[in-house]
Amino acid sequence: MLKHIILLSLPFILIANDIDGVVKDKASGEPLAHVNISFEGTDIGTVTDETGFFTLMELPFDSGQLNISMIGYEPQVINIDLIETDLLMVGLEKSLIEMSSIVITGTRTERYLKDVPVTTQVLKGEKLTESGPMDVSHILNELTGVAIVENQFGSGAELAGFDADHILVLIDGMEILGRTNGQLDISQIPTDQIERIEVVKGASSALYGSEAMGGIINILTKKPTKKFGISLGGDAGSYGRYNGNITVTGGFGDWKSKLYFNARRYGGNELSNNSLWENGSSYNKYSTGLRIENSDFVKGIFRIDSKIFFETQNLNTEDLFEDVTDNLRLANRVEYEGNRKRIKYKTGVEYSYYDHLYEQFVISSGYKRSSDTTIDGLLKTDMTFEIDLDKHKLNGGLGYEYETIESDRIVQKTKSSNIFFGFVQDEWNIGNKLILLSGLRADSHSLYGEYLSPKLSLMYKPEPISRVRLSYGRGFKAPSFKEMFLDYQVFQIGYHILGNPDLEPEISNSIILDIERWKTNRYHGRINVFYNEIQNLIDYVSRGFNDSGVHEWQTANIYKARTQGFDIDFTYFFTPNIELVIGYSYLDTWDVDNESPINLKAKHKGNSKLRLKLPWDISVNLRAQYVGERYYGEESITGEEDEESWIDKYFLLHTNIKVPVYKNIELHAGINNITDFYDEVWGPMPGREWYVGLNFNQNK
Repeated sequence: MLKHIILLSLPFILIANDIDGVVKDKASGEPLAHVNISFEGTDIGTVTDETGFFTLMELPFDSGQLNISMIGYEPQVINIDLIETDLLMVGLEKSLIEMSSIVITGTRTERYLKDVPVTTQVLKGEKLTESGPMDVSHILNELTGVAIVENQFGSGAELAGFDADHILVLIDGMEILGRTNGQLDISQIPTDQIERIEVVKGASSALYGSEAMGGIINILTKKPTKKFGISLGGDAGSYGRYNGNITVTGGFGDWKSKLYFNARRYGGNELSNNSLWENGSSYNKYSTGLRIENSDFVKGIFRIDSKIFFETQNLNTEDLFEDVTDNLRLANRVEYEGNRKRIKYKTGVEYSYYDHLYEQFVISSGYKRSSDTTIDGLLKTDMTFEIDLDKHKLNGGLGYEYETIESDRIVQKTKSSNIFFGFVQDEWNIGNKLILLSGLRADSHSLYGEYLSPKLSLMYKPEPISRVRLSYGRGFKAPSFKEMFLDYQVFQIGYHILGNPDLEPEISNSIILDIERWKTNRYHGRINVFYNEIQNLIDYVSRGFNDSGVHEWQTANIYKARTQGFDIDFTYFFTPNIELVIGYSYLDTWDVDNESPINLKAKHKGNSKLRLKLPWDISVNLRAQYVGERYYGEESITGEEDEESWIDKYFLLHTNIKVPVYKNIELHAGINNITDFYDEVWGPMPGREWYVGLNFNQNK
């Protein structure tokens, strides 16, 4: 018997072969880690290590087809003769259109971008830094369908006509507290830490609850690594703008970490006294964070993530007073992610904190005219799961949130609330070309009661390189503490603002049709059509004058609105070194109660970009933005439209260049608003801005 086994095995023993190889980025020559290596028609495979090296030993054949693939790169198939091959050197070319990028926001599970059933846009890689921006608002302002609104408190993002307070902003999936006038300042987030930005349009309350009424912007930061590395950079520019950052990575054993610090300064921009808005605030902003991760902790992944934002803003008003605002934001999360057979699960605890201090001083004397504080706290714990059941992928979760506020502007100064929530979602693969996604979330809130948020999406694959998506979602936004319990009197102007504890959540019904087609080494095109009905919107109504002769206003669910329109995106590579991007948005809004367009929403908006890769790895881009006319109606004391006007359209032009200087050092410079456009009435926006900076990355 033993003799027969030896004879049968002898041919395989005689032809057993080894193969070694190295995989690199074809353009830069950098080694590529975690590249998938496999032989066609077999289960034999491996992945490259941190140096791009791989080895396959004792192969039972002497030739075959070797498949080499990695997300973000064009796959290769190589015919191999193992007897003649020594060390295999492979160069992979980057995909010009990255449809195989991993995204998580739209379904709360990892999916390839091309296979997400809901409309998702992604910005990553060089496109995050090529514009030379210092914060997220500059990046998002060039994305089709996104509008950036600026005021003295910072920058907010609008989607499909929804105001900034109806858009949920996450950083690594964590909610950041600290909305001022309903707007979360996204300019607090520096760009040097960002790995990618995922934008999901349409009602997403079925997964994320309140504030995701109009969509989600999830900012994913760079991950920690075991390898020691250091990167630092700095920028300087007009209007007293400075920016500096440093990041250190490293680890030991199964632990890896990342520590970063960023500091930014801006001198502000002064508009004329004819302006209807405040001048642009000067500020000092600081952010730091620590992220620690162990990928083999009790057969799972353990993470600790801590982020801190601090800023001081100064604003002069009418040369009489100076407004000084100090904001402190903390976001912390500890979580564990496990995988057992077909079940993936994640559980964690999250704590966010916001401390806001507003003070007004008389410039001539330094006398403190007024001061008030707001302190928010949010404690959240949740558990989510994902189950793969052949044609069905189920995911869901349960959670609890406890939120508190302490403010000089609300009744009794302190309030608290708690919420229990649960959601479930089913992704059903109906054949090879059709996917049906259905989801439902239930929220039980101690202040406004119970609410259900359904969502239904259908994705059709006419061919491997095209997708058609149709979605319906119901969104809601819970009334804030201040909207419910505000009690604030402005003596110098003579009005009193009151909250309303009987407020109901604002709700929306959204329908989106999305059609896209691409060819990874040539083009990508998309058209996105949307329709939104919005009800119970919260605003202020006049209650007349009280016994002291002070005019009183109170929050109420008073009006309805409608937004509809479409976005068109098109990207085309003439060559791998010449890229053209064109985008156009059409937005039609209507305030049902006032029978007028919604204030400050541009009906037409366009953007374009020309990116050039020159010899010696020099990159140049030219960007253009067009914003059409905007309606503005001013209400009288009775709440009726008292004055109407249309704000003129405008056009902006920007440019940027990046030049490798020496090994790991890169120079970048640019000019924003080349034509020096300036609207002294309808700002705020600065005129022409220039900047120049250097970046050093030891990992390169």
